[in-house]
Amino acid sequence: MIITTEENDAGITLVELIVSVVVGAIIAGLMAGLFINGLKSQAQTTDRDTATGTATVIANSLQTSIRNAVSVTPSTGSGRTLVALVATGASGWECRAWSLTPDGLLMYKSANAKFSTTSTTGWTRIASGVRGSLTGGAIFTSVSATQVKYAFTLSAGTAGVPVSGGVVAQAVIEGAGPCW
Repeated sequence: MIITTEENDAGITLVELIVSVVVGAIIAGLMAGLFINGLKSQAQTTDRDTATGTATVIANSLQTSIRNAVSVTPSTGSGRTLVALVATGASGWECRAWSLTPDGLLMYKSANAKFSTTSTTGWTRIASGVRGSLTGGAIFTSVSATQVKYAFTLSAGTAGVPVSGGVVAQAVIEGAGPCW
């Protein structure tokens, strides 16, 4: 019996099957690698966006409050706490403070009277993962009674966003009470 070409094309050989499986595995491996890289990239982007958004809120809070302040004073020595006497209207004022805890939490408090800055109990947490970038891990430094510089790095996941700036207190309030 003689086998014709048409009868040989009826199936695939073992070699063709192995080549097909190997090529399919290579393509599937490349697709899986692209998918995994995409997920990692998305996670890094989310971390960076979270850190950037939080850093923007903190910098805006500092800039707005201090610009509307009469005077500012970083805590003596450490530079981890900043208190500002802020104008809130035609004749109103309040004390506003930001404090970096040893475990990297940035805390905030405001009140219409002097308050203790030695403990952050009862303060509002505005960020975590904050490291001071100034000498000795400080976050604030005073240039004068009306000017302050700040520098810190805010971390979220794998992303770290450095933030630095300076602002001058520009308000004038008659009869405002001291915050320190």
